[in-house]
Amino acid sequence: MLDTAERLRMRLQNVDPDVEGELIVRVYEFTLAHQPATFSQVATALRMSMADTRRVVDLLCELRILRNAEESESFRAILPEAAQNELVIPLQQAVNEKRRELGSIHERLHALSGIFSTLGRSQHRNDKIVHLLDPQQASSYLIDSLESCTSEVLAMQFPDGEPRLAFQPCELAKVLHMAPFRLLCPHSARAKATTRTRLRQVVDSGAQVRTTNHIFGNFILAGSEVAFITHQAPDEEFPSTVAVYEPMVISLLHRLYEFAWQSGMDFEADVVSYGETLPDLSAGIITLLAQGLKDDAVARRIGIGPRTFRRHFSDIMDKLGVSSRFQAGVVAARAGLVDGGPIEGPV
Repeated sequence: MLDTAERLRMRLQNVDPDVEGELIVRVYEFTLAHQPATFSQVATALRMSMADTRRVVDLLCELRILRNAEESESFRAILPEAAQNELVIPLQQAVNEKRRELGSIHERLHALSGIFSTLGRSQHRNDKIVHLLDPQQASSYLIDSLESCTSEVLAMQFPDGEPRLAFQPCELAKVLHMAPFRLLCPHSARAKATTRTRLRQVVDSGAQVRTTNHIFGNFILAGSEVAFITHQAPDEEFPSTVAVYEPMVISLLHRLYEFAWQSGMDFEADVVSYGETLPDLSAGIITLLAQGLKDDAVARRIGIGPRTFRRHFSDIMDKLGVSSRFQAGVVAARAGLVDGGPIEGPV
């Protein structure tokens, strides 16, 4: 059986707004001025057919702005505010009831989600390495681990480079509740306006951010419980992510992270471009070249494109006053710019 609101909604769908709207107003005005009014009085005064009169009066009664008298065929006009309350209150009660049902559903699902997370983490520890099949699955595992983490979360990432991660740094900060958060990025992150904006959001959320030359991968450490390591091969459409629960591996990653953190420099949102990190970036380029890495490998390690790398290296050679890579290596070593200290000898 249809309730009053549903019947009224169906009636209003069939109302011609131009014709019916004018008739509704005229009938209501006449009834208000001559109440109690009858069908014949309205039909005669407004020159309407009896069928139209009954149709409009029935509609106004359903709208609750006309009310039939108990012992006659007359009707009276009702204040629109009172009619509105009579119609809205039942609807509001129904809405509140649905909200209570929705809240109950959320509570039950939340309880089941907690059970799933607890059992899932327990099962994962039996599997020291869990291969996550796709970005959606990786995101789900990562959210679960971050939301339950009560100790420090550490992240090392190339914010704008490959591989594409399940979470950008600012999104990581939003998921965390009370856990401290530290983020390490390459110095090149300072040179990109969009990246600086995102890193500023991370800092504003209370996280610590540093940049360094020593970025050797994309991973996230959720306390001492789990490490998420992401890698993307050139022929892969999506990155591969593994969740590592092996304590020895997690401990090693913590030590490597602390080494890189100590070599880093605090990110200052108001400093444009590289700032004071440019000498360190140049030294990193020279060191990697001295180790025998090719240009494209060095560019990937420091998080810049090939053209940007060539521009940086050209600037380095100009500042050193040399014309060859060999000369650049020797002069840089004498100046103490290459890791391992200066090398004595003629140029």
